[in-house]
Amino acid sequence: MDGNGPPQGIRSQDVSGVGRFGPLKERPFRLLWFARTGSSVGDSLIPVALAFAVIGIHGGALGLGAVLGARTVALGTSTIVGGVWADRLPRRAVMVSADLLRFATEAATAVLLLEGTAHVWQLAVLQSAAGVGAGFFTPASTALVPQAVSAGNLQKANSLLSMSESGTRIFGPVVSAAIVAGAGPGWCFAVDAASFLVSASFVGAMRVEAHLPPVAQRFWRDVADGWSEVRRHRWLTAGFLGFALGNLGIGIYLVLGPFVANDHLGGTVAWGLIIGAIPVGGLLGAFVAYRMRPEHPVATAFAIWSLCGVLPFSLVRPFPLPVVVVAAAILGASILIGNALWETAMQQHVRPDRLARVASIDALLSIGLMPIGQALAGAVAAGVGTPETLLLAGTLMCVPNLVVVVFVREVRSVRRRDEPEPEAEPALSAF
Repeated sequence: MDGNGPPQGIRSQDVSGVGRFGPLKERPFRLLWFARTGSSVGDSLIPVALAFAVIGIHGGALGLGAVLGARTVALGTSTIVGGVWADRLPRRAVMVSADLLRFATEAATAVLLLEGTAHVWQLAVLQSAAGVGAGFFTPASTALVPQAVSAGNLQKANSLLSMSESGTRIFGPVVSAAIVAGAGPGWCFAVDAASFLVSASFVGAMRVEAHLPPVAQRFWRDVADGWSEVRRHRWLTAGFLGFALGNLGIGIYLVLGPFVANDHLGGTVAWGLIIGAIPVGGLLGAFVAYRMRPEHPVATAFAIWSLCGVLPFSLVRPFPLPVVVVAAAILGASILIGNALWETAMQQHVRPDRLARVASIDALLSIGLMPIGQALAGAVAAGVGTPETLLLAGTLMCVPNLVVVVFVREVRSVRRRDEPEPEAEPALSAF
């Protein structure tokens, strides 16, 4: 495998997976899909369960904020480190280790809650460790996809992963609420812990082409090389800047949206319908992404992402609830379609030995800028008003994407690449 070329996967002419059954007919990807879907099922239970776990031990809003903040900080600070190690080591080994860490943290959380001995500080420490596990797993998983599927099926593979994750987000909160009401939040964490064992077993069973690791060097030099790879592709640099601004906007509307729903649209139920429409739209968007094959995927992604502003715009002078729900579904579909095209282009054009580090920068910007928007939303709204702040949020989620398409030539010049370049036969990675 050539460490200086685009990421290489299984050759499409060498597998039976290029057909009407798509990527799931290819065993390595099928195992990866089962792994990620299984862990997504467990993860989808946690937001509701964690909130009621903290409430159940009388932690209050301050305690819940501390636990969520601890997880977010750990996730953000570990993502770059995870990207470096996912390029240095076999990616499957990194993923299995991350799964086992998260199994331990969620199992410990389940025991504490079921025994009635949990304290807020314990939940904060355990969720921090779970955040570290996610920080290592995510870039390794993104970089493993092109090793697990034929080049012609890469976009479909990313779409299928998004499809299953969106599906779990639709039903997970409802199932979690039922479990919490009937048996307590501890059992949700027990299910989540089991899901990580399922994920680890499927990833461990995979056999994929080994990637060439980078030359051994200091950690910060590895980080710098990852950023150099981003700068080598101007469309990546422009994209990351667009993500940063867009996620600021998302953070703003997530804070202000519930207040608009409460004051103008009918309260809690209305906001629940709005938030629930986002993964439904994402699921529909994943179906679209599975079928579409644009010649210029990155430009198409940015054009589609510009539609994300419709939700905050619909809340400025609130439209009727059904219209806002449709806008939320458009947001979910736009994110999923754009992400599938973007991740595929990144996996096809970035050097394989730097792919996990680039994916970690991508993930960090998605994680890091949203809390800043959430922190600023209240102060900005107090200063200029809620409608004006939502208008700002929609602008941040829309205009930068249009600017990138119009003014960054490299974005429009990236073409889809379905066939890998000729390469020497690499060895299969046993782990």
